[in-house]
Amino acid sequence: MRTTLRAFALVLLAVSASAQDTPKGGEFTATATVTSSQGTRSLNFDVVVTSPISIEQALPLKKILAEGGQNALMNTVRGSGHGRLRLGGLEYPIDLVVAEKTKDGEKYVVVTARPLKFEEVQEGRPSLDHPFTVMVFDVPGFGKGTGKIFTKAALYVDDEGHVQAEQYEHDPGILKDVKRLK
Repeated sequence: MRTTLRAFALVLLAVSASAQDTPKGGEFTATATVTSSQGTRSLNFDVVVTSPISIEQALPLKKILAEGGQNALMNTVRGSGHGRLRLGGLEYPIDLVVAEKTKDGEKYVVVTARPLKFEEVQEGRPSLDHPFTVMVFDVPGFGKGTGKIFTKAALYVDDEGHVQAEQYEHDPGILKDVKRLK
């Protein structure tokens, strides 16, 4: 019985330590520059991260991807309430945020299920295998950060729990002037 209690205490300690290493979230602002078939556009936006998870907590997503693919992952994370993304007057829910501390600050992977276009669904286009919009950015302890935005993305999780994105068709966009507001 004592051995079981000690093992349980060690697991709780490990989970607690992992949670302490995960940044708490916050409010961020940035500028995204994206090139599409309609040209290059820049847009300012705000991200509010309310409940990020650690890379260790992201590991089960790898199994979901292996067993059910991108749509299974989308159905799993959609509506989980990890924050919101504001673009001008529009607001979108954030379905997943994986955060980790870095040597210079924090790194965030922000995921939202993107609205699928009618033509994509009707024609069964390959872009359906890229159902997410993903922002990956660093927030340094001092100054402004940078990152990438994947407007039509597929997600992958490596063996350590790092979430990675793959862009459909065009190159990923660039995030600049990433700044923590709160």
